[in-house]
Amino acid sequence: MRVARSVGLRSCLAVLLGVSTVSFVGCSRGPAAIHVPYVDAAAASQQALELYDTNRDGQLSPAEIAACPGILGHFAIYDTDKSGSVSQHEIEMRIAELRASRTGLTSLRIRVRMNGRPLKGAKVKLVPEKYLGDELKVAWGTVNARGSASMDIKDEDLPSTEHGLIGVHFGTYKIEVTHPSVSIPAKYNTQTTLGYETEQGNPICVVDMSSR
Repeated sequence: MRVARSVGLRSCLAVLLGVSTVSFVGCSRGPAAIHVPYVDAAAASQQALELYDTNRDGQLSPAEIAACPGILGHFAIYDTDKSGSVSQHEIEMRIAELRASRTGLTSLRIRVRMNGRPLKGAKVKLVPEKYLGDELKVAWGTVNARGSASMDIKDEDLPSTEHGLIGVHFGTYKIEVTHPSVSIPAKYNTQTTLGYETEQGNPICVVDMSSR
């Protein structure tokens, strides 16, 4: 039986999330410290610009950021100077803000709906954006009869001291939803437009997918 050790909250584009955060400090009489994935905010923001700045003007427009739906869903937060675009510096500051919590794992449930109804049996994959590096790991979940999937990083992708814990890393993600018997449009998986980024203080996000 896997155990969740706390929780956070987040946002996304095609799912309903219920969350809570977790950060542990190890001590001789307590649990081992949970590893906090390292992300170099300066290097990551530079790579994000290289990935998405298709016109090479040093800024990311909403059209360019559509390729990174996790950022697009939080455009107003990133665009701190209200210029209508996002700079490398603004991305760097946002990444630093996300990392500031020093949270190792955060619990996340995703409720997937198709045309307003729970999609039992759907497979959900939470994929970290490439610019964040290799330490943030993919999380997986299967939607139950109530339409909820508890997202979890596989044990083999975590330190041995964290095996059995349920949770995801703080970060910016693409969401991919598939189903063994229900046809789901590519815009929700192989060409996903669904994004999620960790949010402090917002326990629920609801978005329905459409079969069209």
